[in-house]
Amino acid sequence: MCGIVGFFEKGANKKEKLLYEMTGTLEHRGPDEEGFYINESVALGHKRLIVIDPEGGKQPMIHKRVGKDVVIVYNGELYNTDELRDELLKLGYKFNSHSDTEVLLKSYIEWGSYCLEKINGIFAFAVYDSRDNSLFLARDRFGVKPLFYHVSDGLFAFASEMKALLKHDKISSRVDHEGLCELLAIGPARTAGCCIFKDISEVKPGYFVYYKDGKLINDRYYSIPYRPHTESLTETAHHLRELVIKAVNRQLVSDVPLGTFMSGGLDSGIITAIAQKKYLEEGRVLDTFSIDFIENDIYFKHSIFQPERDNYWINRMVQTYKLNHHEIILDPIETAYEIEMSMKLRDLPGMADIDSSLYLACRVMKEHVTVGISGECADEIFGGYPWFYRPELKTKDTFPWSNDVSFRQGMLSGKLKEKLDLVEFTKQRYKEAIADVPPYEGDDEDERQKRELFYLNITYFMANLLERKDRMSMGRGLEVRVPFCDHELLEYVFNIPWRMKFHNEREKGLLRLAMEGLLPEDILWRKKSPFPKTYHVEYEKLVYGMLQREISEKGTLFTEIIDKNFALNVLEKDIERPFFGQLMKGPQLAAYLVQLSLWLKEYNVDIVL
Repeated sequence: MCGIVGFFEKGANKKEKLLYEMTGTLEHRGPDEEGFYINESVALGHKRLIVIDPEGGKQPMIHKRVGKDVVIVYNGELYNTDELRDELLKLGYKFNSHSDTEVLLKSYIEWGSYCLEKINGIFAFAVYDSRDNSLFLARDRFGVKPLFYHVSDGLFAFASEMKALLKHDKISSRVDHEGLCELLAIGPARTAGCCIFKDISEVKPGYFVYYKDGKLINDRYYSIPYRPHTESLTETAHHLRELVIKAVNRQLVSDVPLGTFMSGGLDSGIITAIAQKKYLEEGRVLDTFSIDFIENDIYFKHSIFQPERDNYWINRMVQTYKLNHHEIILDPIETAYEIEMSMKLRDLPGMADIDSSLYLACRVMKEHVTVGISGECADEIFGGYPWFYRPELKTKDTFPWSNDVSFRQGMLSGKLKEKLDLVEFTKQRYKEAIADVPPYEGDDEDERQKRELFYLNITYFMANLLERKDRMSMGRGLEVRVPFCDHELLEYVFNIPWRMKFHNEREKGLLRLAMEGLLPEDILWRKKSPFPKTYHVEYEKLVYGMLQREISEKGTLFTEIIDKNFALNVLEKDIERPFFGQLMKGPQLAAYLVQLSLWLKEYNVDIVL
């Protein structure tokens, strides 16, 4: 994986220093190598994390076409590189490497934007074509890899992360009414395309952007297809098993050490079992990694969302599959201090210690491997979250993972309460999201509602978790892949009726049925438990102290936005209802508010209402 950056601007060749500075902000994404391409029209920068073909995959990669340069900068991984290369060889192309970068570049040269329909992988890339002085940007179907851009009179700029764009002197950190509502009503999730900063946009998942002669085309190349599901339960389970195994196996390709996240749960257990089988066939042993916190055995609190700790199940997996396992024990104090770093990696307030703990875990993983494989996306596509099957958690007109927007409205200062209607804003975003779900005539009312819920989880909740995974892992130069986000697998599962997915009236019941025999029965049917978090009293004291300091600081933008009594209430009361998702309760809300305050100062945010 890598970091990419560039700008299309008259006199670009006179702005080498700016290109180097913008590219330098992405050092963490690509610590192994850097490269640049610059002429009078365009400047491109690349930071590389070497995973495939160390010598042949250098970027920017240039291909001469009728004497003109066609240049690519690319962040991602193609999983059908060999098939595409074979097809291009038959068309007369020659290759100088076995890198997927060269295959992607020549795929674009041959098929243009239609190459996106042929690709299986995770990607964000830009191609500059000097033949017509154009720039083409594209992002993978579900947004595993990030890509942002800015367009104004005479300038088009893009980057893997917003911090790189903000280095450009023509791009500011202004936040308008929409951005502030997004931040406070939807956050830490985001609506696709909305980047909070007024002057920055996002290439949406499944979209491409084409820039030429000062004109911009923003077009969708992918949406989840609707197909009637005609297979029986037995046939579906068999077909699903094949697709999961195929998705995991093709994502194991790597020229550098690889390992899996492994919690002892269903999703990571499936990936680990499949990967270890392949490794043993090749005479290797798989590295696996689990996460816990100091003294979590003392302070852990059971809940409907997190019923138990993972320790027993992790040991069960290690003993069953003979894994080379690494237990990562995090310090809650360090986790609190790193919430600022995790905010900087996201360029926005995020999931507080849920982010920073992953960042710290990736730091340890990077000491052993360069590529990790994770179980994200299984809950979104199979229905693993409580709001899929617990009626009291399903609400109308808002998102189920953040369904008490009136609570959020209460955090606004008196000046903003009249200007920002977070409840109405959320309702409108919800309606827009529902309207984006294409109708399918084969659904009854219950199935239609479930299909909408799955679509919302994929486009909002999953997108947030993918952003988290990318920023925290790439913050340590670790590439993380997500097999359950394989588009062939996701498309198939999306069209399976809910009654099959909820087999045996269990969350992810169909996935459990499909994987019988792959995992021990007790792990196969273990109740879902989410990403571990700390319950340590010292962590809580520390983040509450941080929030107290931010409240006490006078004349700040934070105290103009957040009501002081609301913040004091967070400090004084044990807030048990999650602010967002399943895990963000009182201490996490406090940490989120701390991140908000630090972000307003660090990014010199200018609120324009």
